[in-house]
Amino acid sequence: MASELRVDKIVPTDGVPTGGGGGIVQVVFAQNNTAASQANAATTQTTLFFTNLQATITPKFSTSKILVKVNQNYNLNVASAAQLQANFFICNTSGTILQGGSPNFDQIRLKTIQAHAGTHSIDFLHSPNTTSAFTYKVYGNNYYCSSGTSTLDVHTGSRANAFSTMTLMEISA
Repeated sequence: MASELRVDKIVPTDGVPTGGGGGIVQVVFAQNNTAASQANAATTQTTLFFTNLQATITPKFSTSKILVKVNQNYNLNVASAAQLQANFFICNTSGTILQGGSPNFDQIRLKTIQAHAGTHSIDFLHSPNTTSAFTYKVYGNNYYCSSGTSTLDVHTGSRANAFSTMTLMEISA
């Protein structure tokens, strides 16, 4: 005969810490290595492309927070540039930016002709205030600040077999 213990919430004996944070309720993990890219087309960062990395979580409680952890692999190939930058953003299903891309935050900046490959990490704590399924997607873009041309690729070139990952953790309030 198997035993089963079910609870709605686990609270430490000293109570929940000020500011919340009861514990991890569930974890969702996604990975992807499907290629996507964008050649720069403007001096603004308004045009985004989907990197094919996404994950969906259905929070158990509307008061929970979701810790989003992203490791996005990329290649940034600069043909010519006076100053160029690339950004990654965490967005919802409709493409609304939730985190990333603001000046000096979550960006890769190059000032010379070069190629650069790496993994870009973003950690973001979000309050979706829902118990409905919520999808997080990673978008990227690259643009020139003064002049130049470049291409931002994910999952291509020398990093073709490198997987980008997203981990979603529901944290109880």
